[in-house]
Amino acid sequence: MQAIVYPPLVYAGQGRLWGVVPEVVGEIQKLVGDTSELKETPWLRGYEQTRTKTNQALFAIVRIPEREKLFKWVGPVFGEGDYFFSRKGADAMISTLDDARRVHRIAVRKDGYTHQALLAKGFTNLDVGPSYESSYMKLAEGRVDLVLMGERTYVYMVRSAGLNPDLFERTDCKFGDSTAWLAFSLDVPDEVIMKWQDALDSLKASGLYKSILDRNFAQ
Repeated sequence: MQAIVYPPLVYAGQGRLWGVVPEVVGEIQKLVGDTSELKETPWLRGYEQTRTKTNQALFAIVRIPEREKLFKWVGPVFGEGDYFFSRKGADAMISTLDDARRVHRIAVRKDGYTHQALLAKGFTNLDVGPSYESSYMKLAEGRVDLVLMGERTYVYMVRSAGLNPDLFERTDCKFGDSTAWLAFSLDVPDEVIMKWQDALDSLKASGLYKSILDRNFAQ
């Protein structure tokens, strides 16, 4: 099982993973009797391996129509609204998607959720980079005009990149709502998917899921 670093959903350091997703997955594993190890993986490698190889799992990625038939899904494990963010002081008047389409550059991570979702909406002004961190740096340095970020996770993501969240400000343009899911390769039996989904649902019903979420977002 592979995990993508995306604070506070997934942190990595000193040979271990922690955050919302590792904790939730650990609780699910207890319920379903799974002992697989959860390992950190680079985004593109994990995405391609889960899409093309057998018996794979990738945690957690945003579920969008463009990915729907590529994986089997368990979730959601998190959801939030996504807004365009500008550099503070840039006086970016961005209220609509058309406003965002007219800026010079919007930084995105290659084949990430924002890249695929913006392409699907007809955006052609995308500056494609290797990571979210590179996107934030470009925005901080004024090399791009906007970055699409989650309204709750952006603070943690930006801090993880070594930047001050106060460098950025949210525009009035909400792109939409997104949810992060556990993605499995298509060969994973439906019975396994159902067991994992039932286990996640039970965590939510018991209140344990909420306590994990609240604890990680309180830091």
